[in-house]
Amino acid sequence: MATLGQRLRRWRRSLGLSLDAAAQKVEITKGYLSRIENDLASPSIAVLNRISQAYGAPLSQLLDTGGSDKISVVRVADRLAMNRDSGEHGYLYDLVNHKKADRRTECFVVTLPPIDEPPELFSHAGEELFFVLTGRVRFVYGGTELILETGDAIYFDAAIQHRGLAYGGEPATALAVIVPPDTEGD
Repeated sequence: MATLGQRLRRWRRSLGLSLDAAAQKVEITKGYLSRIENDLASPSIAVLNRISQAYGAPLSQLLDTGGSDKISVVRVADRLAMNRDSGEHGYLYDLVNHKKADRRTECFVVTLPPIDEPPELFSHAGEELFFVLTGRVRFVYGGTELILETGDAIYFDAAIQHRGLAYGGEPATALAVIVPPDTEGD
């Protein structure tokens, strides 16, 4: 199976987009997009969502995990690591619904590092459910800060800038469910 970077490069080229034009549409640097396509950088889920929007493709198609089942049972050992190198800010994303064909959402177990502040907030099209599995999370949403405890959940418009950070000096984990925008009737 092709790597994420290889799939993204192939998709960009199929649209006839230069690296520069694609980077401008995604609102990232040409160099960063090149590193992603060469598997030298792991994009955040927010960046992957922006690529999805810019390329006019559902995130599930860009991820192209080869899911073919009507049901997706993913054992802990079978999670699909999206960025084993800890990505942009130390976040780890494991896709946990990748065996389902034609899925409408992307479900990730996210490990959040105990860092003070990443340099940016995230935003992407659609909605998101963020459910804290372990630890505590300082969640920023549209200028409001919340402390989420294990078992707490927040569901929101993902176009509003947001981020979660482990709180209290220990890592945290959360289930993040990305719901793409409704394109029916567009």
